[in-house]
Amino acid sequence: MTEKTLIIFDCDGTLVNTEYLSSFGYATALHKISDKLKHYDAEKLEHEFKGMKISKSAQILIDEYKLDTSVEEITAAYMQEIVTHRKEHQKIIPGVKESLEKLSQDGRFEMCVASNGEYNNVIASLMHADLMQYFSEERIFNASMVAEPKPSPLLFLHAAQKCGYEGKACIVVEDTPLGTEAGKAAGFSVYAFTGCIMGAHKKAEELALKKAGADHIFDNFMQLSGDIIQEKTKSYLMSA
Repeated sequence: MTEKTLIIFDCDGTLVNTEYLSSFGYATALHKISDKLKHYDAEKLEHEFKGMKISKSAQILIDEYKLDTSVEEITAAYMQEIVTHRKEHQKIIPGVKESLEKLSQDGRFEMCVASNGEYNNVIASLMHADLMQYFSEERIFNASMVAEPKPSPLLFLHAAQKCGYEGKACIVVEDTPLGTEAGKAAGFSVYAFTGCIMGAHKKAEELALKKAGADHIFDNFMQLSGDIIQEKTKSYLMSA
C-alpha cells in the first residue's frame, strides 16, 4: 500500500488571489495613518513585503519613518480595509478548485493550510473562494501557533506534526521566497506558484524563488495536481 503524502498549502497568493486585496488594503490603511506613507502603493508594498507578517512589516515602517502609531493600530486598520474590500478585490485563481478536487479524490494525499496570515482572515479568504470543503478548521494553521513565522520552518513542521506526518516527507505549495525558504528548511519538497505575481516583478520573483530552493516553479494551477500525482506515481514505481 502506498504511503500517503501531506500537501501543505500557503493561502494568500497560492490558494486565493488576495495579493492585490492585501496590498491595496494595506496601502489604504497606511495612507490614513500617516502622510509619510503616501508613496506606498499596492505594487510597492507587494514588492517590499511579500510573504511577511503584517506585524513585522508594520514595525519596519514605524521604525523607518518614526511613526507615532503602533503595530496593533496598523494591523487593525489593515484588517478593517480587508473586510471592507474583500468582495471587490479577492479573485479566484483558475484551476485551484479543480486541482484540490483531484488531489482529494486520489486517496494518496492529505491536505492542510499553513499561512503567515491572521487565522480569521485565512478562514474568510478560503470561505469566500468556496475552498473550505477541502480543509477542516483543525487543518488550518497560522504563524501565531509557533514561536517564529516563515521563513522559519516551525510553522510547516508544526502543521506536519499536527496532521500526523512528523518526520515524514511532505510537499509545500508556496508563492514567496520566504515561504519557499521555510519549506526547504523543514526538509520538504517545494512547488512555487507564480501565477499571482503583480507587475514587472515576475521574472525577479522567479529568480528569487529558485535561489530560495524551489524544486518546481509553475504559473498555471491546472498543472499542479497532475505534476504531483505523476511524481507520486513515479516514486511508487521506483520503490516497488
